[in-house]
Amino acid sequence: MSEAKTEKPMRKIPRATLRVWAKHYAETKQGGKCPLCGETIELATRGNKTDWVVDHDHETGEIRGVLHRSCNGAEGKAANAMGRWGAKSMSYKDIVPFAKRLVAYWESEGAGVMYPDHKTPEERKEAQRVKRNKAEALRRAKKKLAERQKAES
Repeated sequence: MSEAKTEKPMRKIPRATLRVWAKHYAETKQGGKCPLCGETIELATRGNKTDWVVDHDHETGEIRGVLHRSCNGAEGKAANAMGRWGAKSMSYKDIVPFAKRLVAYWESEGAGVMYPDHKTPEERKEAQRVKRNKAEALRRAKKKLAERQKAES
C-alpha cells in the first residue's frame, strides 16, 4: 500500500546487500514461499539470474516482499489493468478497494441465467461433431471432384 504502515522513516537498503537481505527475508518472514501463489521460492542464484524478485510499492519505494518473477509480473499487470480500467487511478489507495470489490464480486452468487452466446459442454461437443462432419463431407467432395476430373482427362 502506498500509505506508510509505520510512523518512523524507512531505512533504504543498499543495492549491494539487497540480494542477501531478500534471501533472509524470504526464508524468515515468508517461510520460503511466494506470498501470491504460495509455492516455494527457489532462492538459488544462477550467475546473476534468479527466479525471484524483490517487489516494492512504486509510490513509496517500500518493499512488500519477495515474489516469483512471474507472480511479480502478474501483480504488476493486474495493478496496471485495475488502475487504468477499474479504479481509474494508478494509486494503490484506489486500486486496493477496487480489487477487494472485484474479488467479492467474483465470489458472489450469479443471476441464475446464462449468457446467450455461452455454450454448455454438450453444445460445444455437438458443435465439434458438426464441424468434423462438415470437414469430412468437404474432403469426400474434393476427392470425388478430383476423381471426376481425372476420369475426364
